[in-house]
Amino acid sequence: MAETLFGPPPGPVLDVSPTADDVAFFRANGFLAVERLTTDEEVDWLRRIFEHIFDPANAGNPGGPVDRSGLRIPEIAGKLTQSFFPEMQFPEILETNFRRNARRFAAALLDQDEAQLTSWGHMIRKAPGGPAASWHQDHAYWQPEFDYCALGVWLPMHDVSVEMGAMQFIPGSHRRGLLPHRQEDDPSQNVLMVDERAGVDLSTAVACPLKKGGCTFHHAETLHYTAPNTTDRPRLAFPMEFQLKPVRRAQPERMPWVDEHRAAIGGAGPTLYIHDGRITRL
Repeated sequence: MAETLFGPPPGPVLDVSPTADDVAFFRANGFLAVERLTTDEEVDWLRRIFEHIFDPANAGNPGGPVDRSGLRIPEIAGKLTQSFFPEMQFPEILETNFRRNARRFAAALLDQDEAQLTSWGHMIRKAPGGPAASWHQDHAYWQPEFDYCALGVWLPMHDVSVEMGAMQFIPGSHRRGLLPHRQEDDPSQNVLMVDERAGVDLSTAVACPLKKGGCTFHHAETLHYTAPNTTDRPRLAFPMEFQLKPVRRAQPERMPWVDEHRAAIGGAGPTLYIHDGRITRL
């Protein structure tokens, strides 16, 4: 079975906690870079799972990667691919230093009870020549009918440079709330970017190159971006989202770009809560 292919996460155990300065920086700026959240040995183990999922021989299997390159530029097809919820295939991921330490950080940064936070993951492969992920807020991808309390953690599977596609952030942008977004590609693809009318000063952007074992955290309303991969190596990243269970709003939030995507795919579909390898319908 797939869940036994790679065995349990390797040692050693590493426990990392945020400092008061980390929490203060995150709340002021909306992001945080952490030099080491897990061990090199564990990153190597996660990379084996990553490369198994993205192996062309496994294309079409449940949990296999989907193309997120969009339709607008045919030449980049297949150069930005994404696999959702790898912890469903490999529940051992939930027992990693990465997940345990990230959850501890998320609780402190969000000022929430750690026991109430759940997670879901996705793996992203940006091949050489892969496109930028345009400036956006994660909140823009949420369902307008629900309120969320969540943040993202982003762990590369290797040293990552700006040229390869390290995370970049606009400090303090989380304090502006949800900004208007638009569909960057065909609306069926749901590739979002912040609308130019939002008046974002990109000159303030802070890039966060990382060494292996390091990560970044970002608030759900922090604008973030990754540049095209101009190197000769693929950029491999494993983000996770930590969240409380979403709460239904009395009135849906106004998010016309979501309406546009729903119209393009024939409707909203069921609203699902993905949490710790399980699926619950909201």
